[in-house]
Amino acid sequence: MTDRRAFMRTFALVLTAGIPAFSRGAEDTPARDGLPAGARLPRLEFVYECDATLSPAVEMGKTVEGQRRIIPITGGTVRGPRIRAELLNGGWDWNLSRSDGAGSVEAAYYMKTDDGVLIRIVNKGVGGGGTPRPPEANGELFYMFTHPEFEAPAGKYAWLNRSMFVGTLGARKDSRNAVLIRVFQIV
Repeated sequence: MTDRRAFMRTFALVLTAGIPAFSRGAEDTPARDGLPAGARLPRLEFVYECDATLSPAVEMGKTVEGQRRIIPITGGTVRGPRIRAELLNGGWDWNLSRSDGAGSVEAAYYMKTDDGVLIRIVNKGVGGGGTPRPPEANGELFYMFTHPEFEAPAGKYAWLNRSMFVGTLGARKDSRNAVLIRVFQIV
């Protein structure tokens, strides 16, 4: 768990730093910040954008971990170059305002693709907490980076089982009871 969190923190820093080498191949990578020249750096490929609808949170209350709430996921749309789907009603986000000031999400839900395939998603993330960031120029609010994992049946979407992904979790300015998730494949 600690290694994954350390990886995600480092990955988030790299994403937000806007390092140009992220989109270049290993042969183009200059030596910098202690990274050997030619080291292979991951790049990101857009997979989809998801507008997920939610019901109001069910407050569980204060626990040893912090303030726990459960947020029902009631539906939504998934749109990307290789996948189009609808989120199914019945998913949940086990949301936590941690005692150390950070926030965490652990959501589990299903999507049904436009060709009828069911895919399970577990999406986890940790955010720094504190003062929320101001809205982006397009009106979106950013909360945190996430790490979605997929379980797809053999066939057209099996590539989801064999890859690593990173996501962003936020909300549009004009949304109520909805979140915006963007997913990127690490390649």
